[in-house]
Formats: sequence, structure tokens, C-alpha cells
Amino acid sequence: MDPQALARLALLAAILAVSGNSTPSHISTTNSTAYIVQAGDTLFSIATKFGTTIAAVQEANQLADPNALAVGQRLIIPGAVAQNAVTPTPSARGPTPTVSSSAQATATRVPSTSAETETYIVQSGDTLAQIAAQFGVIVAELQRINNIANPNLLSVGQRLIIPKVTNNAVTLPEGISLSPQAVRQGQTLTIRVQAENVSEVLGKFDQQTLRFNRVGEDWAALAGISRCANYIGKFPLNLTLRDNLGNPKPVQLNVRVNAGTFPTEDITLTSEMSALLDPAIMNAENALVAQTVALYSPGQAWQGAFRMPLDVKDPRVSALFGERRSYNGGKPGLCGHEGQDFGVPGGTPVYAPAAGAVVIAQPLQVRGNVVFIDHGRGVFSAFYHLSEIAAKEGEQVQPGDLIGKVGTTGFSTGNHLHWSMWVNGIYVDPIQWTKQAMP
Repeated sequence: MDPQALARLALLAAILAVSGNSTPSHISTTNSTAYIVQAGDTLFSIATKFGTTIAAVQEANQLADPNALAVGQRLIIPGAVAQNAVTPTPSARGPTPTVSSSAQATATRVPSTSAETETYIVQSGDTLAQIAAQFGVIVAELQRINNIANPNLLSVGQRLIIPKVTNNAVTLPEGISLSPQAVRQGQTLTIRVQAENVSEVLGKFDQQTLRFNRVGEDWAALAGISRCANYIGKFPLNLTLRDNLGNPKPVQLNVRVNAGTFPTEDITLTSEMSALLDPAIMNAENALVAQTVALYSPGQAWQGAFRMPLDVKDPRVSALFGERRSYNGGKPGLCGHEGQDFGVPGGTPVYAPAAGAVVIAQPLQVRGNVVFIDHGRGVFSAFYHLSEIAAKEGEQVQPGDLIGKVGTTGFSTGNHLHWSMWVNGIYVDPIQWTKQAMP
């Protein structure tokens, strides 16, 4: 008998072994559980459902490729008993959970066995982008977790694993506070320490050195959270609190970074604009910017929340911070847009959002006419594509001082203001700084 025929008979035997008049998705034995693969299943979702690991399921079933699952395939789940298990009815549109008829219209979210995930049942009319926005995650993360090759191919009834937005407050040591408590990609994180008899606080978040300053009775430091698509998960925060005698007290914890919600934009470039993406031009300019924003001035020049750089009521946002960009149909970049763009007429005045020192005021090839402001404590802001530069390098500016006018110089498709901000050399969302005082 040929191998394909043998495989079909083995699959049929597996299905019959767990079938009566209906087809349950799992059967529990003393030390393991047999599970029948349903439409939309991935090895990750199955492992999560049964509280085990992908590696354990692979080993128990001798699976060489964790992505090669077949509907109806019988898997042995070692040492696991499914919690919150349902008995789906296989169909061409994916499994449908068994719920009462009155609840079917609203039962789209079901419990998950993982503390960091939940399960969503795809409904008619759903798109992956809508689901991602609903749960505050990014499309790429849903694709990765659920092993979805094509984000446009969803089935009604399909089960999706959704990573939860995690609040860090429940795991913090006494005297340590974070703001925001549920931090997302691209945000600025404030770390506060409240402790008596402390003369110095040292710290590091992931690879980022933290500089603590006294703010009232507390010690506070700022950390920039990367907007890049791969910066999701738990990252170490290591602190050292020194008392008045110099004795160190180490404090260690993990900070969960949740996915940001960044859209994707397709941009068509002219040949002239494409020339500006020459690596030689980009690398030289990026090196200048990186060198500038890596500087650290110990004093804090700003007070309270930043003001908007435009005196325009509800200016049109033409590009969001962090949005993923595809140029001429290419693959979207990993990190996305470096700032927030406002589509306003050329010549519109641009004002300093907060006090600081002007460190760059000059034309650049890609970013056009720019003004960079050092606000102290590793915080910088910059404004690109200006038609005119009004500020001078070395000048001290105050909130509301004129620094330039809106234009379309450099790598630009039309009149707009681009506003970037950095904390410790990391791009962060400038709009967050207009909504709350830091630190």
C-alpha cells in the first residue's frame, strides 16, 4: 500500500478512535489528553489551551514542523487536562463553540488558561485589523501568535489567541511605582521610588541606563519604550537604592511592555524621493541625529505638560507616530514612523513646546530644515521639513517661542509639520507629553 493511503487510514483510525455520534475535540486519559485538531488551530493555541508548552506537544507527537497541522489530526497532550474546554462542531468555516442560542450573538470572547492571553471567536464581518484595534494589540502580533500567513483570510468561528494588555501594578515591590501602569510600545515610562534614608538611586531598564533625580520626596527617572514591532513582552528593571552610609539595596522586577496600536500606510515615492533613501545619505544623517539625542543634560528645563507646537485648533493628523510604512509596495519596516505629522498650510508658525536649548537649527537632506531642542534629562524634541528656521543654535527657548514655519523641505510629499521626541535616545510618542506632566 502506498504511503499516502497509509496516512489516510491512520488519520481515519485516529478520528474513529475518538468518535461516537459526535466528534469531541478532546478525550482525557489518566496521564494525557487526546485532542483532535480543529480548523484555525495552531500548536501555540493548543498548548495555551491545555496549559502546556509547544515543545512538550511536539515531543509527545514527534512533530518535526510545529506549523504543519491538519484538521482532524489527533494529538496527545502530555500531563494536561483542558480547562474551559468546549466541544466544537467542525465545519468549513472553523469551529463554533457550544453556547445557548440566546448567547450566540455576543459570545465572542471566551476564557483562556493563560494569564496573559484570551481567546476571541471570529464573527461575520470581522477583519484582523478591527480585532487588533478592539483589543489594543498590533496586527503583526496577532499574526505571529496565531500563525496567520495572510491577515486577510479569516473564517467565521475561527479562534484567535489575543495577548492581554497587562497592568504592572499588581507585581510591583513596595515603594516602586510606574506610570503608566500598563505601558505600551512608544510610550515614556516614569519610574518612581519612595523610600526613607535613600541618598542615591541607580537603575537600568533593559539596556537603558536610568538617571534618577529628586522630585519632591520621591526619586524619579524616565525610560523611553521602543515603538518597534519586536519590543513586546517582559523586560528587566534593576534598581540599586543606596542609604546614607552608602549601603546598597538591590530591587529587581520585570516590566511588561504591551503592544501599541499602529496602522500601516502605503506610500508611493517618486524617483527623486527614492534617491533620498540612498543608504549613504540616510546613514550619515541618522548618525548625526543619534549622536545629538544621546547627549545628557542633568537639569530639567521644562515644567508640566508640553504645549502643542501649532496654534491651530484640532490640526489634521496626516501621519501617526509609529505607523508602519510600506514604500512602493515593499514590506513595512519594523519600527515605523518616527513622529507625529500635522497637515497644515505652508508658512504656519511653529512654536517651542517647552523650554530648552536649541542644539540643531540647519537644513538636512532627508529631514529638510530642522530645529532640535534639548529639554534636559535626556529629553529632546525636533521639527522637520520647515520652510523657514527662526531659532538659532545655542539659543534658550521658552514654551511658545517661534522656532520656524511649516514647509515641505527634504523627504516630504506636501506641507506638514513632523514632530519627533526622544527619551534616552529612544523615539517616543510626543502626544503623550502634551497630556500629562513628566515626571
